[in-house]
Amino acid sequence: MALPFDRRIDRRALLAGGLATAAVAGVGLTACGPTNSGSQSDASATGGTLSIAMSAANIPFPSTPPNQGYEGYRFVGNNIYDALTRLNLDQDKTLPVPHPSLAEKWDVSEDLKTWTFTLRKGVTFHDGTAFNADAVIFQLDRLKNEKFKYFSETDAANGATQVRYIDKYEAVDDSTVKITCTQPYAWLHWDLLHVYMPSPAVIKKVGNDKYNAHATGTGPFKMTKYVDGETMELTRYDKWWPGPVKLDKIVLYPQPEAASRLSMLQSGQVNWAEVPTPDSIDQLKADGDQIFMHKYPHGIMPRFNLFRKPFKGNTKLRQALNYALDRDGCAALINNVGYGAKQYVYEGHPDYAPNNPGYSYDVAKAKQLLSESGYQPGELTITMGYTTGGSGNMFPDVMMQKLQADFKAIGVATKLVPMEWTVLISIGLDGLNSDKWKNLDILWASPAAGMTPTGYNSTFMSKRPGGQANATGLDDPVIDKNLTLAPQQKEEKDQHAYLQKMMDQAVSQAYFLFWMHDLNLRVMSADVKNFVEPQSWWVDFSKITVSGS
Repeated sequence: MALPFDRRIDRRALLAGGLATAAVAGVGLTACGPTNSGSQSDASATGGTLSIAMSAANIPFPSTPPNQGYEGYRFVGNNIYDALTRLNLDQDKTLPVPHPSLAEKWDVSEDLKTWTFTLRKGVTFHDGTAFNADAVIFQLDRLKNEKFKYFSETDAANGATQVRYIDKYEAVDDSTVKITCTQPYAWLHWDLLHVYMPSPAVIKKVGNDKYNAHATGTGPFKMTKYVDGETMELTRYDKWWPGPVKLDKIVLYPQPEAASRLSMLQSGQVNWAEVPTPDSIDQLKADGDQIFMHKYPHGIMPRFNLFRKPFKGNTKLRQALNYALDRDGCAALINNVGYGAKQYVYEGHPDYAPNNPGYSYDVAKAKQLLSESGYQPGELTITMGYTTGGSGNMFPDVMMQKLQADFKAIGVATKLVPMEWTVLISIGLDGLNSDKWKNLDILWASPAAGMTPTGYNSTFMSKRPGGQANATGLDDPVIDKNLTLAPQQKEEKDQHAYLQKMMDQAVSQAYFLFWMHDLNLRVMSADVKNFVEPQSWWVDFSKITVSGS
């Protein structure tokens, strides 16, 4: 999922004031509080240490929100922090939906504009300070109020989509917060999943620029070691409000190469590997490792540059390339750890347009549409930017070679431009403000397609927070109308009905390359127990244990 990434501040500069020195020496840091040496966690250790080889190129910043796409949320954000709401990730039967977290309950006004949250009492941050309504207002000010002393330009930009419909907010009393939206809005509890609560005391002490070295939340784990580019260690927080988790520690390692993640698992350096090489599955099974794959809301849906030719105003050309994709052939190349996409969301998802068949593999039809679009075979060369790795990107190199061959089969040449994940994210954020996007015709994208209804906003809406144009130039009044009306409906069935209409329009107009759905391949050693595989890109670490560690 192309989430925002800060490009304005040097990473080392952000980590100054404690972390940079510790990184050189390989020393762990505790977030503005006592170290965990001899702590209650050590004395009551029961759940073992979970070591994870991530697909990220670097350890995600533990900011609010984190970077490195949804991998930053999954492994760092949801473990260090809590939000007012949380997904019910402890089950695998249904798509997870928001449940109470730091807010124990909420009420919504009849006009769907005013939300009143009753906060959980007795919750403390990792530094021992109390969570209360003032802490919520403090964080919302950091994201919304440019005049606030601790306003974070970086976090505000990266979290803009999640607070775009918030108009006003106030602390009614110590345990009650009222938020008023700019319009009738039934999805605020979805947005607030992403709005993590950091310790105001820590931010006041170290400032925004140095905060990442001292990240402090109320979540199930405390950040106790952070070596930039190498590792992050998260240690169980025994005073977590639902009760302490089972694991003693989580250790994260950034490994952008699939072969490296596989090697670390096979050598015993880690007991959890995200997206190893797909041809290793049979051997891993033979070795006794646990293979996890299932349907969930995530896919590879590249985006057309709709600001200019050849794709602006040329629906038939966009349709031609969709018909040219041999999705089953691509799936076979990656050992069927993904499957072909007919629409942006998978069939069976509540937002799937039931009467739109989507795009099949039809070379003859693709050639016909190419001709009708104004191009003959051999006349068109397109440039496509893609990532070489990163969060949730499956296997870009082999998939892009297949795409290039599919397009060549109908007479369209494709120039491939590899780039780092963070660079690609920045292009998807900046749109026309990015010089790199101006030179690209198609951009790789890996959205959490349908994980949350609010996730559609930045991708489908013609205007983004602040009024800037959609990053790809998508500007369709039918889509805008349906996506605007959907969250104004009280009943979920009515919300999904409007989203189905939005999807139908997006597919009919071929605004994306509807390419592959991911099956979320991950492998764990046999000693990892009690993992629940939710229908989500996020996971629940609270029940996991590691035996014998």
